[in-house]
Amino acid sequence: MLRALTAALALALVLPGAASAAASPSVARCALGASAADLKGFAGPAIAKAERRFTTRAERRAFATGVAAYVYGLAPVSVGITVQRFPRNLIVSIGQLVEPQVRTVVSPNVDTTYTVAQIDLSSGPLVVDVPDTRGRYYVLQFMDAYSNTIDYIGRRTTGTRPGSYVLVPPGYTGELPAGLPRIQSPTNLIWLIGRTLVGNAGELPAVTELMRSYRLTPLAGWNAGERADPLVLSAFPAQQNQLVLPKGLAYFDALGASLAANPPPARDRCALRAFARAGIGPGLTPSTASPGPVGRALAAAVRAGARLVTRATTRVNAYSGERNNGWLVPLGYIGDYGRNYLGRAVVAKFALGANTAEETVYPYAVEDSRGRSLNGRHRYRIRFPGGRLPPAGAFWSVTMYGLDGYLHPNPARRYAIGDRTPGLRRGRDGSLTLFLQRRRPAGAAERANWLPAPGRRFRVIMRIYEPRRSVLTGRWRPPPIARR
Repeated sequence: MLRALTAALALALVLPGAASAAASPSVARCALGASAADLKGFAGPAIAKAERRFTTRAERRAFATGVAAYVYGLAPVSVGITVQRFPRNLIVSIGQLVEPQVRTVVSPNVDTTYTVAQIDLSSGPLVVDVPDTRGRYYVLQFMDAYSNTIDYIGRRTTGTRPGSYVLVPPGYTGELPAGLPRIQSPTNLIWLIGRTLVGNAGELPAVTELMRSYRLTPLAGWNAGERADPLVLSAFPAQQNQLVLPKGLAYFDALGASLAANPPPARDRCALRAFARAGIGPGLTPSTASPGPVGRALAAAVRAGARLVTRATTRVNAYSGERNNGWLVPLGYIGDYGRNYLGRAVVAKFALGANTAEETVYPYAVEDSRGRSLNGRHRYRIRFPGGRLPPAGAFWSVTMYGLDGYLHPNPARRYAIGDRTPGLRRGRDGSLTLFLQRRRPAGAAERANWLPAPGRRFRVIMRIYEPRRSVLTGRWRPPPIARR
């Protein structure tokens, strides 16, 4: 899950990173939602300062409301565009691990295969069947239209025995099969992302066979004994599937369509009333109804909203980096956002589809321990002291990416290092040191623990699947990335 920043960086209007605490934007406070500690007090003053460029009260109100609506809508618009790539109500799995040429998945892992589905419950419940994976780690993550994680099927939550689970749409009052666990969805749209662990390439045939048993069947057919077969592809599609958001007022049109198809929760009513005053809301199309200066203010708000989310990401990175040896470790709200609209937007832009912390923690770094951008012109190391490897109940890995969020091609064809990497060298004290650099190290020990980097700026993501309590409480923190 990470997005290119080209459109945001083109913004002529610069939103300030700090402003007077007394500044308030021309939009109801509820439209900004609530904030976790990492973004507390950030959005309101920035929007208030930026809206001063407009001369009339109507333009200022439209601009401020538009920025708030952009932030609110980034997750549902992104989810809606993403799932349209997949067939409706058909589970699709890929029997291949990601390689650098794959552009279908942004910030992919190379530990698991992927399973996806666009699930539409508007015609009634659907039943998910899973096989016996005989202890192999797998997880099926179910997200609503607003990118909240509804529930999981998988090793951590339901075990690895075979089972059947019924997905239930909002407001459904019909009968359900006795004994089937119920997964209640707040929206008719569900995005399914599945991951199945592959220890090495030789296990791919067995994993592929397992994925042929991930099935999604309408309830009526399931009751009649039918089971719908999934689609299992041998390789990722060749096309590049970067998320491209609508521009200008078309963004708010897309938001209106999303809100109409999947009504937001009751807790968002106040925000929706504020958006409606600017002509933004379920079924509304500002591109046809907001001419003149107000329309131009709304169009500017889309550009400003993108900039605001980018600056918020910098703020989140700095907040976490100070507390986690330079790493971003967003534990608190991924997948369970409530009214944290800006935090949700940050995750939607840079890590859409990420698991909740109980399933996976994703320490992420773009800077070293001294706040300098990671760059292949330098050499780095990550040293895990003896007994202090990532505390994972399932597995862990460290993956290298270019700034575009894709794997870095290298002659060694090594894109990640983790607990299943053969031949790693430990220190006499049990420590493990990883070496991140462009050139092949000279020593055998360093070569064994080498994670090749590009010759330019890069980013690193650590994955800790089924993290232990010490990770969730912050007692364990990832070691610093130190420049050598």
